Amino acid sequence: MEYQDLKSGIRNHLNDAAEDFFMVGYFLRQISENALFTEDGYKSIWDFAKGEYGLSTSSASRFMAINARFSIDGGEHMAEKYIGMGVSKLQEMLGLPDEELEKVTQETTVREIRAMKKKQEEPKSFFGLPKTVYPEGSLLSTKGCGDGKYTCFSCARPCGIRQEERYCRDAPLGNPFPCTQMDDEKRLDIEAGLFSEKCQHLHPELAPIREGDKEPTPCCQDCENKTCFSRCDVAKKRDEDERKKEQAELQKRQKEAEGKKPDMTQKEIESLYGWLGIKPEDKITGAWLKEQHGRSYHGGGYGGDYFNCTPRGVKTERSKEMTWGEVAKALKEVQEKKKGLADLAERNAAAQKSLRDALKEKEQQRKEEKAAAQKAEREAARQTAAEPENPDIIDADFREVEDEPKDDPAQEAAEARDERQEEPITQEPEPDPEEYGRLDVDLLLDKYRRDLKAYREAFSKEDCPPPIIQKQRIIADALALLLEQLDRGGAED
Repeated sequence: MEYQDLKSGIRNHLNDAAEDFFMVGYFLRQISENALFTEDGYKSIWDFAKGEYGLSTSSASRFMAINARFSIDGGEHMAEKYIGMGVSKLQEMLGLPDEELEKVTQETTVREIRAMKKKQEEPKSFFGLPKTVYPEGSLLSTKGCGDGKYTCFSCARPCGIRQEERYCRDAPLGNPFPCTQMDDEKRLDIEAGLFSEKCQHLHPELAPIREGDKEPTPCCQDCENKTCFSRCDVAKKRDEDERKKEQAELQKRQKEAEGKKPDMTQKEIESLYGWLGIKPEDKITGAWLKEQHGRSYHGGGYGGDYFNCTPRGVKTERSKEMTWGEVAKALKEVQEKKKGLADLAERNAAAQKSLRDALKEKEQQRKEEKAAAQKAEREAARQTAAEPENPDIIDADFREVEDEPKDDPAQEAAEARDERQEEPITQEPEPDPEEYGRLDVDLLLDKYRRDLKAYREAFSKEDCPPPIIQKQRIIADALALLLEQLDRGGAED
């Protein structure tokens, strides 16, 4: 049956005859054995009966006991011989042993049943022994049975003549306290629990055996069912202490393993700088980083590295955790380095632009000087061509040279025209803009050497030289070699 059907059945049978109380007990047992009362937030079957139907613990336990004793195989059908008996009779009959119960018939009255109970002999202990009675004036007072053979102090058996509680085995001798599981109401709770079939208090044969008298010593601390609702407070406290101890051991091992990890590498710190999105103008402090990234547990990857952020700090799978204060100090160094590289690149660009402007100005000056020289040469040639011929020319023998007969002007013009057609026309070559001199090489070499020194100072000694340093060094060496060749005359200026 479903849980809601069981609840409805209890309500329908509560105000009817004894057979209906019998069914109420059956439904309560089903709910108890399957712990269905937890669906409504109750901690035990007794809380459920009280909260849902106003039944006291004693009433609910009686109904369940009536069903368990007077049913066929513990089911929902009452044995035929008990059908029709009132609830008062059934309650009184619960206290009769089986041999007396057989004598009860439909005609037997409640008063007769009580008289049958009174006729029973004096109650004895679980072992069938009368309680221990000491003679008057005896110094012994230990309560038990069998003239001191068994003592109530250490006995875990259910007994009708128990004179004192069985005490907890962990209680100090100076201040002993009783075992809470021996109480009658507690035993009813255990019987209704989910682990009743495995409980050592209900089934002593499952409990460890004590040396000496070979008696069972049931205890919740020896039970493996740690989720049992009826588990005693001593066992629960020990479970909690063990859990805390295991947790502390686990945290200790994790801390030791974390301590063996190396610190974050420079590459990981630079990847963290990029993952956190730090800007050059940010004012990095530990408190600021914790406020921005340490409010919760989260992680992410950047540059091949995966980072885990916690309220304490940051760590990777390969490195130990750094506090936010340590992270702030490391990120400041990266920020300053990147600022230095940015400034260096800016100065480098400005120096290159200045050098290009200087070279361009020098090239323009050289072109102007060359143009002026060419213009002066052409002017001198024109002046030479315009001077009059000297008539008094003397030859090598110091004789006056006679004037040669003048040629025909038309013939000279024709000959000049033929010469111009035979000779190729040449023009003055333009100056090469890529041409450079020793001063240019010297200026470039000085500039690249200064840049190389600045780049080396910007990077730490532990870092491998980046490609930009290698490039600067190659250019500087090449310019130095070219300058040496120019000084020896091995290269054209």
